[in-house]
Amino acid sequence: MKKLIAILLVALMTVCLVACGKTEDKPADTTDKPVDDPQGNQTAAEPLEDKGHAIWCAHGQYLLADGTQNGWNGKDTEVYEASALKAISLEDVKAIDAALYETLKAKDVKYLYTIDLLFGTNDAEWSSKCMINGVKNNANGSYCFKIAQCTVDVDGDNKVYAEDQWISDPKTAHAESLTPATLFMPTWQEQPDENGFTWADNPVVIGGAGLYTLIIAQYGNASSPEQPGFGIALVLKEAKEGIAYEVVEEFVPTEHTYGIVGSFAGSNWGSDGADVEMTANGENTWTGEVELKAGDEFKVRCDNNWDVKDWGNAEGGNFVCEADGTYVVTITFEGGEGTVTVTAK
Repeated sequence: MKKLIAILLVALMTVCLVACGKTEDKPADTTDKPVDDPQGNQTAAEPLEDKGHAIWCAHGQYLLADGTQNGWNGKDTEVYEASALKAISLEDVKAIDAALYETLKAKDVKYLYTIDLLFGTNDAEWSSKCMINGVKNNANGSYCFKIAQCTVDVDGDNKVYAEDQWISDPKTAHAESLTPATLFMPTWQEQPDENGFTWADNPVVIGGAGLYTLIIAQYGNASSPEQPGFGIALVLKEAKEGIAYEVVEEFVPTEHTYGIVGSFAGSNWGSDGADVEMTANGENTWTGEVELKAGDEFKVRCDNNWDVKDWGNAEGGNFVCEADGTYVVTITFEGGEGTVTVTAK
């Protein structure tokens, strides 16, 4: 009996020693742990991807990094997909720009995307205003861009992309510049600021012509006038020879003429003849009359061309005539900024 008990004790001790040995030899846990995680559920090395949209897409009349001509909405599927942004992690930003990484690390970043784009080397044949070192400039349209969050409808081999959200966008996507030395973002407000900018104006590259890495972040908060919902940065990779910016000369209303131009008969947006002349009606007011049909669109422009300035409705778009008739169009200037009013005669 004693011998049997001894054998059982030895066996029990052996089992304990084996178990202890396995515990001591167990390798350390190498599973990734959340590190520096602003979301609370992803690691800093994981791409911050928006699962609710098919792609985030770059828009504008600049060039993609491979020299492909980009465009606005309406471009073909191949260009849509070539201009799709790539989701990246916060750690990826560190390799692009260390200071930008620190900026984004301090924010509540929900989604994060990037793309390389070539700005300012091709002529878009239009311009947009921006501020460079406190001075208003005209920048070629190839310096302008926007980003869109897109959905896609798939029918067999056919894909149709649609812009669900523009960034920046009036009232819904307040975006801030994270690199103000290279990117001008207009004020996010409906009324013009002291320089005449509103949320209807374009973001503009102001770092000169070149190949840039664009990084865009969507924050965890909703956009509001007081709090941006997005941040955009441009990091110059390679400077290029390109189109120069032009300083905007102060606009003096009395040094110009004014006319009404549009889709109406006899104008065809200026291609069928001179604009309908407007005459001075006071120191800072000009007035003209025009015959319009329902559906006609029109604007006021100066000097019978599009090179200086033009004025439309409160949103900057074309006026649209609602009923046939004769209309009195008046432009009034205050501090160099013009306001157009239209009344039926």
